Amino acid sequence: MSTIYGNMLYAGKAQVIVQIPTVSVGTYTYNGTPQGPSVSNLDTSNITTTHLKETNAGSYTLILHLSKSGAIWSDGTTEDKTYVYTIDKANATITVSSDTVTLDTSTLSVSITVGGVGGDWSASSSNTSIATVTKSNNTLTITSPNEETGTANITISRVVTTNYNAVTKVVEVTALFAQIFGAEWPGTSTTVWSRTDAAANFTNPSPAVNNGNGSSPFDDYMPWSGMRRVEDSVGGTLVEIPKYWYKWTRSGSSMKLQISNGPQDGFFVSPAHADRGDGKGERDVVYVGAYHCASTYKSTTGVKPLGNKTRSDFRTGIKNLGVGIYQYDFAMYWTIMMLYLVEYADWNSQKVIGYGCGNNSGTENNGLCDAMVYHTGTNASSRTTYGHIRYRWIEGLWDNVYDWCDGIYFSGANVYGIKNPERFSDNSGGTLISTRPTSTNYISAWSNPTADGFEYALYPTAVSGSGSTYVCDYCTYLSSGVVLYVGGYYYQYQGHGAFYLVGSNAASDAVASIGSRLQKLP
Repeated sequence: MSTIYGNMLYAGKAQVIVQIPTVSVGTYTYNGTPQGPSVSNLDTSNITTTHLKETNAGSYTLILHLSKSGAIWSDGTTEDKTYVYTIDKANATITVSSDTVTLDTSTLSVSITVGGVGGDWSASSSNTSIATVTKSNNTLTITSPNEETGTANITISRVVTTNYNAVTKVVEVTALFAQIFGAEWPGTSTTVWSRTDAAANFTNPSPAVNNGNGSSPFDDYMPWSGMRRVEDSVGGTLVEIPKYWYKWTRSGSSMKLQISNGPQDGFFVSPAHADRGDGKGERDVVYVGAYHCASTYKSTTGVKPLGNKTRSDFRTGIKNLGVGIYQYDFAMYWTIMMLYLVEYADWNSQKVIGYGCGNNSGTENNGLCDAMVYHTGTNASSRTTYGHIRYRWIEGLWDNVYDWCDGIYFSGANVYGIKNPERFSDNSGGTLISTRPTSTNYISAWSNPTADGFEYALYPTAVSGSGSTYVCDYCTYLSSGVVLYVGGYYYQYQGHGAFYLVGSNAASDAVASIGSRLQKLP
């Protein structure tokens, strides 16, 4: 036996000994170029390869094959050497030139560019009455088909392909077209209003019971759909309220309220958003505490509301939180009440949302509606069971503790209003906006003020109703009463709903059952 350059002589024939290459299998993801294991010491004169490099995603077997007759691996074998490796699919991508779109009367259609890599893309709308989509090459056109206000999500999808995983991206569409939603009360003993304008055929909302789910036809329309919970580092948990426009129309004892999500001739800007004379002008959004004020004066869940403070005490404590934070006022109160009236079309808030009030003995922690699936309803087992309520994320409008209401004060039968929160007072500086009844009973009629900037500031003019007629809530009076608190508290009474107005207290009064709520005016 003799060695000739690594070859062996067997039966007069040279046998080639081939060094086994070093193969390193890595991790691969499709990138459009050939990939595969790293192979060193590859003797291409004696070895052929299969699937040495591949481009497409998949599972492959690299095969090293001895190509010459008589060749033998250096380990004494002749069988093929195999190595399994995988090229994973890449994640497809979607890029858009804008991921938010606003449609309005001046912009009925918006086109955005769709880019990225992967399979072909398609688009669909979650609400085709608000927005439809059309695709052309890499352009997606989003169009308002009905000039209807609301929101829609446009989902852009790339499908699974040989080399790419599927992916989706959402473009949020806000359609802002001026629509009017109305309700009208005949001024008779009924508590129920009739729906008008764009709300004429709406069904009644179905608020949650036992912290469950609910629905409302107004959920798809601004300004209601724009109300949301936000966390504020200064004020705590707040509810954002978008600006709207309103109009009261009086015909004898009949009262019609209209709300528009865009400017309209003869309409006023919602009171909390209107120019308050504080140098800020109109505000696009305002915020109200989602909870009664805690001991820190912030809107905080899981703690008892603060009480035993005068209205002035709360005014100062809340304002000291920071710039733009003030005590809940009559403008904010009516901003919320007008939204409620058009949506629920019934004076009797305890009937249509829930009795509220509380446990009939004392204050409880804020947040008893936190587990509610829906934004409006009661935590009680039925609407006719006392418990806790919230309306569009705002908890306790008629339960747990009353809320002091600022920006309004009384002098005998006269009602005065203050727009500028920097000038809130218990006894001076206001504008005379109306007069009030000089007795206490269930509300049966309202004023419609005409004082400039206070057209919203309705106050009862008659109190000859009952617990089941007209407004169903009490209005109290004492000639010495100068400050207002609103809503319900922990004792279980009918007549202590959204429109319960107490104007019989002195400015020095501070009791456990009266708390407050903050507002933020950016």
